[in-house]
Amino acid sequence: MAKTYDVQLHQSKTNPHQWTGSFNLSQPTPWEGQYFSDTYNFTPDLAGALTVNGGVVNFFGFDEQKIRFSHVFLNETELALSSADGESKARLSNVVLSGPLSLRVTGWTGDSASYSGNFNITTAVPEPATYGMLMGGLALVGLAARRRKAQ
Repeated sequence: MAKTYDVQLHQSKTNPHQWTGSFNLSQPTPWEGQYFSDTYNFTPDLAGALTVNGGVVNFFGFDEQKIRFSHVFLNETELALSSADGESKARLSNVVLSGPLSLRVTGWTGDSASYSGNFNITTAVPEPATYGMLMGGLALVGLAARRRKAQ
């Protein structure tokens, strides 16, 4: 059976544009034999462009835990899987996405399987030129309103 989980994103106390989400799952529920499919929906829904930075999604599935990942998708973009030293993992580096964020993990599991992951995202920060254009636009609107009032 496919399972869906909600994961709360936590905002940094020092930078309001940085968020972190993490999860841990012991013994994924298999369906169709030992196959599992888990979906994680991250809240709150962050507006605009989101940059997912280095090493943000890490999955560790050791052979002795009898877990093997087949696919990992973030917002339906498939992530490259690697397997070395008995670990299965998927990582992201500087990928730009838009919200809401949804992560889907599929694979095969044994009786004592578990996996975990986390990622950090940065919301778009307006450039100084954007603020300049905003101020210029507001000045033009104010000037037009003043002229209209004078007439």
